[in-house]
Amino acid sequence: MSKRKLSGLTDKYWITDFNYLDEVRQQFNLPERVYIHDVTLREAEQAPHVVLRPDEKIRIFEALDDMGVHSVEIFPLISPDDRELAKELVKMPRKAKVFFLCRWNEKEVDFALEAGADGVVIECAGNPWLNKTFFGMSEDDTIERLVRVAAYAKKNGIFTTTMPWDDYLAPMPFLERMYKSLVNDAGVDHVVLADTHGFGLPWTTAYLVGKLREWVGDTPIEMHAHNDYGLATVDMLAAVVGGASVVHTSINAIGERSGNAATEEVALDLEMLLGLDTGIKLDRLYPVCRLVSELTKIPIPMNKPVTGDNQFTFESGMVVDSIERLKDTDRPFAPFICLPEMIGRRKGYNIVLGKMTGKTAVAKKLEELGLSATKEQIAEIVQAVKREGSIRKWSIPEDIFETIARAILQSK
Repeated sequence: MSKRKLSGLTDKYWITDFNYLDEVRQQFNLPERVYIHDVTLREAEQAPHVVLRPDEKIRIFEALDDMGVHSVEIFPLISPDDRELAKELVKMPRKAKVFFLCRWNEKEVDFALEAGADGVVIECAGNPWLNKTFFGMSEDDTIERLVRVAAYAKKNGIFTTTMPWDDYLAPMPFLERMYKSLVNDAGVDHVVLADTHGFGLPWTTAYLVGKLREWVGDTPIEMHAHNDYGLATVDMLAAVVGGASVVHTSINAIGERSGNAATEEVALDLEMLLGLDTGIKLDRLYPVCRLVSELTKIPIPMNKPVTGDNQFTFESGMVVDSIERLKDTDRPFAPFICLPEMIGRRKGYNIVLGKMTGKTAVAKKLEELGLSATKEQIAEIVQAVKREGSIRKWSIPEDIFETIARAILQSK
């Protein structure tokens, strides 16, 4: 378990100390640290409509490397361009490891060996029903083939991780035989538990990781999950609580269907809520998320946790008044998840004016415009702003607010 001193109150954020209670944490089997295995470079193009050019993938890789991810994953055999890109990434000056995703095929492992990849992630369906349906394979056939390819990779000296996906639909006895065989017969370095459709409850994931720990001993466990049920981020936390030390994440949660666990959410949650080191430079989160959004042409939703515009934008009069009252205290960050600059956003917060606007927000906006007003005028402007916001069914533009304010101030 982490030896870091844990406190919910720092100079950048204030969260509950209940997360750190012994009565809570005695249920955990936390690793010393957690490694972020970022799958953006592979999963992004599995998201419908998305295509990234090689130069764009290089730019994203550089940003991920600078941000401090432990490793990235690419799928070189998708196209000739991707094969060349894979070779180029491996040769680049970098700290992040480059792993090639390989299907359970020795020829794909051979390409990784020739290109100089830092490791391979060997994947296949971990659900025996699928392998029987697709290939007419028995459970024994499935285990034999995966172990054979993994052993081939290990024999040739490359770091080997196995990722049998759709694990959560496999019979428990099959999973036990498969994972034990991968460790005992193939000698893999890491194993992945994959909640491919994201329907595992967090308690289920923690339990399954615990079972893997029984089966694979000291072999590190990784977690991969999709977000179809909105559980991907909590799936990663549950896996870590169960003892996993590597989590698979993608920037902006981009990926197949509803995507994966968001790198920015998982990293922040691991650092702040569980008190674990991830190696991530948190002040790079927002800039990297913006970069990936621009290159993939998928906007960051306004209400997206951590990086959405609404995270530090406020309209409610009561909330704006609270922020202003607290800004000169020793805890100006109390209304926020953290200081915005901690995650790479600009200092301060944004006020928008509309139906929910109050007097404090109007007074602040008038001050920014260099306009003075009496209490009665401010109250009148507030009502005018509320009416305009209701008509527009949205916040009102700054120039419209100025027009409203000047009209009222000049009429007195």
